[in-house]
Amino acid sequence: MKVKAKLNSYAWSVQTIDILKAELDQVIDRRLDVPLEPGGWWHQFVCPEHHTELVFDPLEADGSTFRCPHGCEWGGEPYRGAWLVFKHQAMARYALQSAAVYAGTGEKGYADLGKRLIVRYAEQFPLYPVHPDAQPWMLKGRAFHQALTEAIWATTLLRGYLLLRDEDVWFDEADIRKIDRFLHMLESSMTEYHHILSRERGNPENNYTAWLIAALFCIYAVQGDTKKLKRLVEQEGGLRHHLTIAVKPDQLEFEGSIYYHVFVLRAYLIAAEMGSRVGEELFSLRGEQGQCMQGMLSVLVRLSDPDGFLPALHDGPYRRVPFAREIAEIAEIGLSVYGDKSYRRLLGHAYRELNGEAGRIGMLEALLYGTGSWEGRIGMAAPGMRGSHNLKTGEIWETGDVIEVQVTREVPRPGDAMQADRDLTAHEAGGIEGGTVNHAVGESPYSVFLPHSGFALLRTNDPQGLQALIDFGPHGGSHGHFDKLNLMIHAGDQPLSPDRGTVPYGSVLKKEWYPHTACHNTVSVGGRSQNPAEGKCMRYESAPNRSYIWVRTDEAYDHGILDRHLIMAEDWLLDWFEVDLDEPAAVDWWFHYVGTGLLREGSGEVQHSGSAEPGNEDGHAYVKERSSNVWSRDGMQVDLHIANESGALAVASFATFEGTVCSRVESPGLADDPSRPMEGIRLHRLDSKARFIVVYRAGNEPISLGWTYAADGDWLQLSDGRTTRSFTMTNNGLKERVLDENLV
Repeated sequence: MKVKAKLNSYAWSVQTIDILKAELDQVIDRRLDVPLEPGGWWHQFVCPEHHTELVFDPLEADGSTFRCPHGCEWGGEPYRGAWLVFKHQAMARYALQSAAVYAGTGEKGYADLGKRLIVRYAEQFPLYPVHPDAQPWMLKGRAFHQALTEAIWATTLLRGYLLLRDEDVWFDEADIRKIDRFLHMLESSMTEYHHILSRERGNPENNYTAWLIAALFCIYAVQGDTKKLKRLVEQEGGLRHHLTIAVKPDQLEFEGSIYYHVFVLRAYLIAAEMGSRVGEELFSLRGEQGQCMQGMLSVLVRLSDPDGFLPALHDGPYRRVPFAREIAEIAEIGLSVYGDKSYRRLLGHAYRELNGEAGRIGMLEALLYGTGSWEGRIGMAAPGMRGSHNLKTGEIWETGDVIEVQVTREVPRPGDAMQADRDLTAHEAGGIEGGTVNHAVGESPYSVFLPHSGFALLRTNDPQGLQALIDFGPHGGSHGHFDKLNLMIHAGDQPLSPDRGTVPYGSVLKKEWYPHTACHNTVSVGGRSQNPAEGKCMRYESAPNRSYIWVRTDEAYDHGILDRHLIMAEDWLLDWFEVDLDEPAAVDWWFHYVGTGLLREGSGEVQHSGSAEPGNEDGHAYVKERSSNVWSRDGMQVDLHIANESGALAVASFATFEGTVCSRVESPGLADDPSRPMEGIRLHRLDSKARFIVVYRAGNEPISLGWTYAADGDWLQLSDGRTTRSFTMTNNGLKERVLDENLV
């Protein structure tokens, strides 16, 4: 659907174009122009004191002083070069925005602005040197340190150019010559770097490759070169090959990072958009094991919480405006192309981060790629205006001016992402090497199991209940963390113990804190981080009222095995961690949480003496011990009540074991603002075998724990005040004792 048609169909689009016009009017009034200097590396736009991203104003004509959200000011390099990255990206976005506004209004001033910015970049690009200040490991760009950043920037600029051309905006011969030279230089460098990655370095699965493909597809679409585009779909290192080797069969990008998954998927969708311009339908392209763009969207829905929040697995920001825009773009395109309304969950959350409760109103991504009268707020459906329509299964889907695509297969029904969850789990889970997977009749459609990527999300049908995400998969390459068996918990739509994300890479915390084991909710040994490791699922069971997973890694430490067992019931989560080492060593169990904790220990359960400092290696120097006690006997209960500004979040109830040191700690917090400390609990033992047992419950009422010693094994009792359940550890995993005393 054309932008102009949207203005006649959807109320949100009319308000949106007015807001976007007002933004562009400021660009025109201020006579903003493209920078004459190339950009640097955006990751260096970070405060070295607070480790937060610096503040960027796209309407600032030039920058020399750069402010931290906490008031610090910095100048010179590398901040100036990093600021220029944002400035170049903002100017390219203004070119695309100008094209979209002109497409909707026909007002010539906006076409002139978009045209001027594109031609100015075509003039300036040859004058940028191959970047002399790029770091040695980078593939060098001209307008930026990295050719990767250049590829992303170029796709935005060329999408704007194509949209202007769609609207019959005229470029004179001199302008065309400048643009042709720009395209020739860009094609040459992108082709060269694609060859280097896919052939010389043997690294075609790199996320970088996806963006080189997307940029080349944009160039071919401008040139109308179907032959080159089709060749790059099928060749080694091409689009289909990349989809096959860079995406796991369970549809998650191989690095196990939500950020890089979105990053790669966005490149794929741009490539597919360009394919549609030359008559190639690529939105339904599949890898050799069924990997596809629709599946990549659906797995995001499956991993999101009920509010649409996505976990910041491995490298990736916890919260960032450009990332929210990327999520909005891929979800809008997905909603328009595939018709799956479950994507609205992602969109609703992205738009809340970007736009408060205004939803789609004022959002460029909505104007370009969105269809339908829905206003972008979960639970809100605005009435359509004249000419509005409801698309149905099997109809043609179009995704705005930039994309005109006919989906010739049957379009999935709304909610098919959730059905895909059930189908994929049932289909994929049966063949896990070294493990067992059982699915009860009527199994829970709410839990998610990704056997190839190594993630499981346990949850119930209560939107206010707990959900638990466990990482047991591959390390994740250069963007992986030393975090095997990391546990991330949500209470309703509130993060309780999330992955903290990662700061911009220019911060020292990128390497010194955030990837390390002590930063995660798992176990470290010997005061050192885990090895780059892969785990495995030993057992997974899913039923409507109960899910169980047993995951293991024997690679995290050279002479030890770590096992984690999780049972998700309707009202609580049991977390049972076993450590088995060849020799005694310091074993630390970590639990970091969002909010404020109150630890309630009975006087008979602790000795108010003893401490075990975390040490200084592998991030431990950033952990500050606030208090420490030694548990005096087995089988007692210690409760940690966690609350935030909204009230009680959850209670974590610990089963005590004699000699365990329980420390309250603080450490750098979520990656959007590390200067706000995050509280945590560290349980420490010096032994060759260690056991840690915790039960989590949403709200303020703890589960009651008991411990029974018996000839056939030791039993943990859990009571919620209505029923009591008992569990023991066996060679086949965690088992429950029922009333007839048999194990099930």
